[in-house]
Amino acid sequence: STMAFVLRRYLLVALLVSCCLISSHLLSTSVSKDGPAGAVPRRHGGTVAPGHSPRQPRADSDSRARASASHRRLLAMDDAPHGRRLKSMADETELDEETELDEEAMSIQAELEAREAEIAAAEAADANSGKSMEEELAEQHGKSVEGSGVAINMFRRAKDQVDDRDVPFLLEVPHTSSETVYNVMTECYGLRGKRYLKLKELQYAAGENVVDRHYVSAHNDGYHPDHYRHMGRRFHFLSTPFYQEGARLLTLGHKGRMVMLLRHPNFVAEAMYNSRPGSVAGDVDGLLAHVNSTGYYDNWMTRMLANVHPSRDVTDDDFRTARMILENKFLLGASDHMPETVRRMSIYFGWQERTRGCEHEGVQRNKVRLPPTALSPDTDAWRAVQRANRYDMKLYARGLSVFGNQKMRMPVHPDRRKIEADAVTTAFRNLRNVADPHDESDVPFFWHIPKASGTTVKEIISGCYRKVRTEMIKPPSSLELFDDKKVLNLDLSTPGACRAARDMNAADQGVADVFISQLGRQGAAVFSEYHMGRAFTVMRHPVKLAASLFYYRRIATWEPTYRPDFNDITLEQYVEEDAYYDNWMVRMITNAKMGGLNDGHLDLAMSIIREKFVVGISDHMDQTFRHLELYFGWRESTEGCVDFHLHKAPSNKNKYDMPVEGGVVWSLIAEKNKYDMALYNFALDTFS
Repeated sequence: STMAFVLRRYLLVALLVSCCLISSHLLSTSVSKDGPAGAVPRRHGGTVAPGHSPRQPRADSDSRARASASHRRLLAMDDAPHGRRLKSMADETELDEETELDEEAMSIQAELEAREAEIAAAEAADANSGKSMEEELAEQHGKSVEGSGVAINMFRRAKDQVDDRDVPFLLEVPHTSSETVYNVMTECYGLRGKRYLKLKELQYAAGENVVDRHYVSAHNDGYHPDHYRHMGRRFHFLSTPFYQEGARLLTLGHKGRMVMLLRHPNFVAEAMYNSRPGSVAGDVDGLLAHVNSTGYYDNWMTRMLANVHPSRDVTDDDFRTARMILENKFLLGASDHMPETVRRMSIYFGWQERTRGCEHEGVQRNKVRLPPTALSPDTDAWRAVQRANRYDMKLYARGLSVFGNQKMRMPVHPDRRKIEADAVTTAFRNLRNVADPHDESDVPFFWHIPKASGTTVKEIISGCYRKVRTEMIKPPSSLELFDDKKVLNLDLSTPGACRAARDMNAADQGVADVFISQLGRQGAAVFSEYHMGRAFTVMRHPVKLAASLFYYRRIATWEPTYRPDFNDITLEQYVEEDAYYDNWMVRMITNAKMGGLNDGHLDLAMSIIREKFVVGISDHMDQTFRHLELYFGWRESTEGCVDFHLHKAPSNKNKYDMPVEGGVVWSLIAEKNKYDMALYNFALDTFS
């Protein structure tokens, strides 16, 4: 019939443009031509029972059934009006039955508008119930039919490499700046998120199997941030404050990658109290009365992760369960460290800013949003809230430890690794190979490794060879020359400073004889095709370097890296800290400042050292300077000057006890820095 033909054409077009996939229940009823005996065929919503016209309302029970089905479909639909899409499809396919299709569209649109009104009424009823989001979330803890183990198994371990089948899952714990992360993901990375802030939405979405049907990785071939703008059901990540219920959206084919932000439990408790109806921000007495009341919902995070029912107390076993999940399943961020959190997330998932500086702007906006706290540390009120949430306090402390550890251990997305490797190749292309013939336009570049005789090298360059070197001694950075000190007032200590130096064509100015920076890659990028760099460095045994840096930072009050708290810990404790920055040389030269390392990083570092750097060794400084004099043609302005600086007036000499070679501490540091150890041994061979 004509009506059946129009219906088939409508379904075909809907599938082709991927705009309006209909649920399996509606498909099975809408394509059926045969209903109950005497039934009348309909265009939409199945068949009509005898005695009813196609436009006549059904019995109450049937109306509720159709409303429920349409409700589920609405929640998964695109944001664009359904009627506009129907008109667009009619225009594109040029159906001969245009009039009939318009009538059909009007009928469908009228029904959908009625369902939208029904949903709005339901949401209004929820809003009038007086329950906050926190209360709605708390009511769900411990009610999972499957148990907490099912949720755990639907998420991959944080330490495993991210796969394109994995679904990024932002757990929006209330009052932890999760909204900032969501905004960065959508605004800065151009991702489309599926956000569920109501439990009913999650329940309907689970029935729709949204993950298997509509999830798409941001790294698929041909991906562009705007590619799915009009593909309403497609999404790149999930976001919800419901942990257990959100896990039910995931499948064995698409498991989740959990991201969660940490915030001090006292601040979370205060923010939750302030969000209650009738509460007054800054009312510490009211907060304490609430915390001490019988109805107070304590240890919120522990209850959520361990799935503890609100009717019972949290136990040590619940804490151990929550801690195990936190340690293994979460990529953790911290509301007090938002720039670091956003940076790690982009490295972990391989996402890139569409506009430089967007991440920074998003984080700055978050600082404005966070309300001030009325709680002060080390007060009775502070300690009272801590006691009420003692398991969350322990979980928070463990979470911060994991947060520190993940900086150096988290896997980096392959796409991000490729970008980092390309950046290294680009940066070092303006350095000559060691074996290349010398050119008068070449400029020496010293990669200064901290606590590896760098200060001595700089003094000899200026004092003995009378070469102008770069160092900012009077802010701001400039091309001002201090001729008496043989120093060009140029800052190369940060990536931004290196970019600024490149923008001012510092290498092409012909003022500095030697450029110096601790940043190997960014410092090398300062040079140009007209004045290419000739690189050299001085390396030190990684165990000696780590010990020297630790003891130096204890006393160096003049340095921005001064750490007086290091006086309260031992070298062994320092190296065993979760945030210990290992393998400094390999990380800096390969641009792998965060995340785990592998043999590929070591191979890249070795190739750069072999091809681009004249290598010196801090334990053999006399021979090192003989190499440099031969290679660069440098000569002492005063005979014996180099020997004086090396043996009679050494710089930065700090007395401390070096670990015993082969001892426990020595072996610990060597193992922590195994890639630097391999690079150092390679450098020894190169030096020889």
